[in-house]
Amino acid sequence: MTEHSQGFQRPLRVPEGVPLQIAEPSVSKASDEGSWQVPFVLARPVSDAQRLLLCVHGGRNNNGKWRKLQVRDPEQAGYVSLVTDSGLRLQPIGASEDGGTFSFVVPQGGVRAGDRLVAELGPGAVAPWFSQPNKFFLLLEASPDEPLQAPVLLGPALAGIVGACLIRITAGDVVRLRAYAPGCAVAGEEMRVVVRPEDTYGNLAPGPATRPVVRLDGREVPVRCAAAGSSPCSSLEGVVVSRPGPCRLEVEDAASGLKCSTNPIAVTAKPASLRILWGMIHGHTEISDGIGTLDDYFAYMRNECGLDFGATADHDHLWETSDEMWRLTQEAVLRHNEPGRFTTFLGYEWAKWRQNGDGDRNVYYLHDTRPIFRSDDGCFPTPSDLFRALRDERALVIPHHSANVGNHCDWKDHDPDKERLVEIYSVWGNSERSACDGNPYPIMPPAGSEPCEVPAGFVQRALELGWRVGFTAGGDDHLGHGGDELWYPQEWFSYRAGLLAVYAGENTRDAIWEALWNRRCYGTTGARILVDFSLDGHPMGSELFLDEHPGLAATRRFSIEAHGTAPITAVDVVRNNRDIRVYDGEDLDVGIEWQDSDPVPAINVPPAPFSPAPFTFYYVRVTQADGQMAWASPIWLVT
Repeated sequence: MTEHSQGFQRPLRVPEGVPLQIAEPSVSKASDEGSWQVPFVLARPVSDAQRLLLCVHGGRNNNGKWRKLQVRDPEQAGYVSLVTDSGLRLQPIGASEDGGTFSFVVPQGGVRAGDRLVAELGPGAVAPWFSQPNKFFLLLEASPDEPLQAPVLLGPALAGIVGACLIRITAGDVVRLRAYAPGCAVAGEEMRVVVRPEDTYGNLAPGPATRPVVRLDGREVPVRCAAAGSSPCSSLEGVVVSRPGPCRLEVEDAASGLKCSTNPIAVTAKPASLRILWGMIHGHTEISDGIGTLDDYFAYMRNECGLDFGATADHDHLWETSDEMWRLTQEAVLRHNEPGRFTTFLGYEWAKWRQNGDGDRNVYYLHDTRPIFRSDDGCFPTPSDLFRALRDERALVIPHHSANVGNHCDWKDHDPDKERLVEIYSVWGNSERSACDGNPYPIMPPAGSEPCEVPAGFVQRALELGWRVGFTAGGDDHLGHGGDELWYPQEWFSYRAGLLAVYAGENTRDAIWEALWNRRCYGTTGARILVDFSLDGHPMGSELFLDEHPGLAATRRFSIEAHGTAPITAVDVVRNNRDIRVYDGEDLDVGIEWQDSDPVPAINVPPAPFSPAPFTFYYVRVTQADGQMAWASPIWLVT
């Protein structure tokens, strides 16, 4: 079949001169077991002094593991062979450690440009478990002395590609529905609910809700059901809730009998000055080491997950993200920004991976077409260099997976004007504190089981050192599934992706930026838990000076609201890194008024490297019965 047939696109890292072929079958369901024919047409001749590498998955750029593949025994399941058009089977040499790359002897006399080879996978092979529209296979030329491993598709590896083939991985059968509603609404006004059919893994499945029924408190709510473009999702328009207060809508597909509840919705009697918006600002595409196009990345979050805002975060290295790729990123962010519906931000991950305490820091801009300041040697290789480069930019810098042994942040370098947030949770786990202190999501290695924590990188240590940072949570999604509830341990990472919530005046760049700048935000482990946290009317993220608020020195009155996607079992106020349990139970909706009458001078943290004055801080941690969590940004009192 020809390139672009059946809606396939040329992967960014497959050179233009390499012919694209389509696998047979061209479409497979996630985790299907069977056999596949994977054809290649050679872009150039390969001599018999070389080897051919068949890469079905692996490296930094080809996620989506095929399982049960082997070249040891043709009589066993999952045998992989490489066959010429004349029927000659090439001799296999071995497989890479990750089971995704296979080496074959080139037949005597070599193979010619235009020759057709077919890789046969299976029977008994198992397809990747997550959906992706443009999964690729590669055939590469390699010398016999090269190590047998998955190629990193950069520089010499790109030049080694002699053939490419595409397949589409779709979801399995629908087993459940999810329904995503706005975080807030006004009683009596219309809103939109996205109903999402999913397979057992959480992939968006074909087969929309054909006869959706929406109920509130057991009574049916009239809706208009519309198609969400070409998506399998259904868009329920004109949904109205008549009463103020927290609510969850029940959604049932009358045709299939499948049911679900929406996330909690904060319904107010009149428009509130601030509204809750949900977003994902940390994901990777084919621009760096993720999969899928930039357009797919933004459209998925907007249309399939009902998110309100999103941002890119591909790596900054020149060897990985070229200047041309940065231009493509700038254009995509501008193209997908729709104020009032879906807001986009330009961002990237500054990440040299030196493992010297600099950490990975994500950079986000308020404005379009801004520069990329790379962490590469000779560019802006230290945090101080980055801060100087960003001095005149409207930018935020957010450390992520700060306690990860792979590249932790030791908090020694800090720009309080730019670093006003920290990513407390992602697919790597939770960097708040140690597993020994009760962290149920300790930092894990890819597919690992032992914590890989660096105590110097815990977020609680940053707070102790005087950093004034609010909390975000993110994905670090690499699978093209940003914003959904896919579970990651079957691939690279240890946990599901997190989400970020902001309290903003409207769904626009300026309003969301203002909320992030003022730390009026919180992070979750992915569940759309509603959390509100204030001190005497001052919202999360506030920095209060006792000379302006002298009454707070004696008594502080906190208001906490939490509305769960499952029963809430614990609410902790964390004061100066010590837990104070203020709620135990199993309620979906929790409202707490809590008072701290300990004198501030007696509890203050002494002056610290980034706070010349003594200070006290409070934040809130919410835990649900299903293990999902949320962290509300701190409030500070400064003496």
